[in-house]
Amino acid sequence: MSQPLLSIIVIAYDMPRQALNTLRSLSPVYQQGVTGDEYEVIVVENRSRRNMDVAAVEALPGNFRYFLRDEAGVSPAAAINFGFQQARGRFIGLMIDGARLVSPGVVQYALMAFRISADAMVVVPGYHLGEDEQQFHFSNGYTEEAEQQLLQGIDWLNNGYRLFEIACWSGANPRGFFSPFMESNCLFMSAEIFRDIGQADERFNLSGGGSLNLFLYRKTAVHPRTQSFMLAGEGSFHQLHGGVTTSEVEGRDEMLKEQNAQLCQLLGYDFRSPAVEPVILGKFRGPAMPYLITSAEMGLQRHRRFKGQVGQMFVDDFEKKCAETSIATE
Repeated sequence: MSQPLLSIIVIAYDMPRQALNTLRSLSPVYQQGVTGDEYEVIVVENRSRRNMDVAAVEALPGNFRYFLRDEAGVSPAAAINFGFQQARGRFIGLMIDGARLVSPGVVQYALMAFRISADAMVVVPGYHLGEDEQQFHFSNGYTEEAEQQLLQGIDWLNNGYRLFEIACWSGANPRGFFSPFMESNCLFMSAEIFRDIGQADERFNLSGGGSLNLFLYRKTAVHPRTQSFMLAGEGSFHQLHGGVTTSEVEGRDEMLKEQNAQLCQLLGYDFRSPAVEPVILGKFRGPAMPYLITSAEMGLQRHRRFKGQVGQMFVDDFEKKCAETSIATE
């Protein structure tokens, strides 16, 4: 078995059907322009009352490696670090929530970004399946059964870009591709960069990891060497599964406040979305076009608001350049 260039780490817990769909969307049969030798998928499942069917995982085409582990806590942080220890690739992909389908060009363009720059941070925009964000699913009568019918209706395994037709923006990134993102639930970087940022901080011990995903995204984005690449024509699509922040549950607002407090404490400052300007990479298929149009409209509004001052629009990039200049003159 040849050593893969990329290791994609997928974390699963109590979501066997959704996680298996995610793995199907990562297989070389579904992904376009790549072979199974170029990347591996490391599946780390924290044991629950409903574990994945190991035989079904092993039957998937491609380079899948499955690990079932016991987790005393309620956070995926330790599972992420365990998965990273198994990774053989020079580059890694992080999918903390294993319930996310991805579109067919994600792996191809992630690898392309790393061929352009070994310090790439590759960002895949996030969406929710259904007409509205899934934290409102009870109010809207949206169920797992309804979602399965939507997926069957577009024959997603053979028409992966049609996922855009049955999805909506994630609330974490509501202003589109040309405005700062809060997070990415499908994020790629070099293994070296992941080590530099301290890997997954296991002090994020709240259910579902709390705001660990925002922490990892910001730490990677503001790393002195990273360059953001946005796969704007691709997406990761959240399936309904009773997730911590993606379900309509009592006390959700209080839970989010607790998560934000922990995030700011561990960052050492108040969180804000990292303002870095991405290189837009990849192609746009027809179903994704409406999101490009909306993003351009919102991006133009932001450009006008900042009066075209790029240093202010993308302040974290500006600070990186200032730090580079300072080091060069020392």
